[in-house]
Amino acid sequence: MLVALVGTLSLVIAVAGTFSFRSGLREAAELFDAKLAHSARVLMSLVDEPLGDAARQPAAEPLVIKVWHGNGPGEGHALITPDGHAYETRLAFQARDADGRLLLRSDSGPAQALAPLAPGYADVVIDGQSWRTFTLRAPSGRWYQASELAGIREEIAAGIAFGTLLPLLLALPLLALMVWLAVTWASRGLLRISAEIESRAPDRLAPIQLDRVPKEIQGLVKAVNGLLSRLDSALARERRFTADAAHELRTPVAAVKVHADNLRTARSEDERGESQEQLDASVRRIERAIGQLLVMSRVESGTATRDQAPVDLAALVQRQVEDYACLASQRGITLQLQVAPGQVVGDSASLDGLVRNLLDNALRYAPTGGRVHLGLHADQGQVQLSVEDSGPGVPADARERVFERFHRELGTGVEGSGLGLSIVAQVLESHRGRIVLDESPDLGGLRARVTLPAA
Repeated sequence: MLVALVGTLSLVIAVAGTFSFRSGLREAAELFDAKLAHSARVLMSLVDEPLGDAARQPAAEPLVIKVWHGNGPGEGHALITPDGHAYETRLAFQARDADGRLLLRSDSGPAQALAPLAPGYADVVIDGQSWRTFTLRAPSGRWYQASELAGIREEIAAGIAFGTLLPLLLALPLLALMVWLAVTWASRGLLRISAEIESRAPDRLAPIQLDRVPKEIQGLVKAVNGLLSRLDSALARERRFTADAAHELRTPVAAVKVHADNLRTARSEDERGESQEQLDASVRRIERAIGQLLVMSRVESGTATRDQAPVDLAALVQRQVEDYACLASQRGITLQLQVAPGQVVGDSASLDGLVRNLLDNALRYAPTGGRVHLGLHADQGQVQLSVEDSGPGVPADARERVFERFHRELGTGVEGSGLGLSIVAQVLESHRGRIVLDESPDLGGLRARVTLPAA
């Protein structure tokens, strides 16, 4: 900001100085031209009558008027002496008759014509020097010329222009200092907030107080407070995930150790076979728990909200049914599917986890030889998915609790982590959907009805 302000001021002063310099040169030139014309008129008024007799004597030599010659060193008052001004030596004048014969001249200029005999201004070069001349013709027919060296005009004009520009140039450092002081004073609040944020401990995520924050940066501080709040929530989720993972994996890991020891110390093939089966079951439980914990972590981290795109929910449901068809066949469960085209906007991986958890729950709670039915249809801007099973169902007073983490109804005889429906609820929250649990009118078990906005 300082560089921009000082640079802008410098540019403005440079442009203004350039126009001022050009204006000074123009005004000085006009002033000198007016003085030159005035000098010619004064000369004419003083010598036109006395020259009348000289004009009647063709053989007479021209009259040479001596002027004071000064060398003109220095500037300002140094050019002024008791005898006159140093710039006087730069002026010359001539008088000629109607035929161009020289009648009178000053010794400060050349003897040859200062300019062509034509009324008005002219610029000529004589003996390598540039002269500015004004020519005036008297009623008697005589010509009067007043001239001055162009160098003196340029010198004086440049002095006037630089005199106008110099205060602006001298004011620039002072302006830069004032701008720096003003910006430093105005940004003291920002520096204080920056120091406060920099000195904060990594675990201190409390919002920054806005009572002493300048209005100009309150929006920025509010945004930082929002970021701190999101970081606090993210860290809380990570801590909760770590605690949940430790809690959920502690029991199956202990079981794996017990069954591994039993397998190592087995004394017969029957004991070894039973221990091997128990060990395999424990590994599967750990695998399932880890998978569900990872899905839960992904859903809670907000990835599902960021990576949303059109998803063909019908194709997703069919793919999950095909994946679970083998498991259903092993347990003799009849898996029925009735889908219509339905597309939603969301995160494909999260929606895949939603359908997988609903179908997995239905298959695990359905008895051997039971039935599971999936239906999908779109209606009035919404896509509805229903998953029904012929299992024991969930009591009405427990249907809200099953969405809590690690909650499992006692007496079901089904192993699980208690995370399936919790994951479903998290996915629906990020996709603006809802779920209703009730009793299946056809199969008698649990019916889960999911509603999502259609694409």
